[in-house]
Amino acid sequence: MIYSVGCRAVLFDLDGTLVESAADIAEVLNHMLAGEGRAPYAIPEVKRMMGEGVHRLMEKAYADGTERTAERAELFLDLYTPRSAKLSVPVDGAIAALDHFKALGVPLAVCTNKPDEAARAVLEGLGLMPYFREVIGSASGLPRKPDPAILLEAARRLGAAPTETLMVGDTLPDVAAARAAGMRVVVLDSGYGEVAASELGADTVLTSLSDLARPLVSLPA
Repeated sequence: MIYSVGCRAVLFDLDGTLVESAADIAEVLNHMLAGEGRAPYAIPEVKRMMGEGVHRLMEKAYADGTERTAERAELFLDLYTPRSAKLSVPVDGAIAALDHFKALGVPLAVCTNKPDEAARAVLEGLGLMPYFREVIGSASGLPRKPDPAILLEAARRLGAAPTETLMVGDTLPDVAAARAAGMRVVVLDSGYGEVAASELGADTVLTSLSDLARPLVSLPA
């Protein structure tokens, strides 16, 4: 199995990996853009801008080089967090994978560049929170991915060494953080981020999270 080679903990990214969240994010972003007389983005365009946190999303979406990024990010979170699970759904195979790890007794954590409160709101709104022992986001005080800090902290809290931990993500910051942390990493081909899943340099590319519960080519020990 993909997790069988000494795997004692599994870490998940959130947006695009566990949750198909672009519709909610696009709706709030486009509402803000309309308020400034700007054209909206289609959902595939929003997906490509995601993965690096709210501030980077604002920088990419507005692309005006102003100093309003922090102000816009704060407004976005105020609007988004209370309704973050309105249109979002678990990705294909998410429940099957989470149930499988739960049955095995493998502890799980979410490591995301989304602020902690917003991440928990999404997980709770979709009924996914009980699966996770830890949720660590950008409000934790730790650097965002691609820095490995939140991955290393999550593994520590779950009682696993980095070499015993598997990271599951979908964008370049996930892979870069896992490599820097000394963890194995697989990615879901979700359409999020600017780089194609096949070009991220992960150990394995998944077409569905349910693949985590199937016999696959073993990752390097």
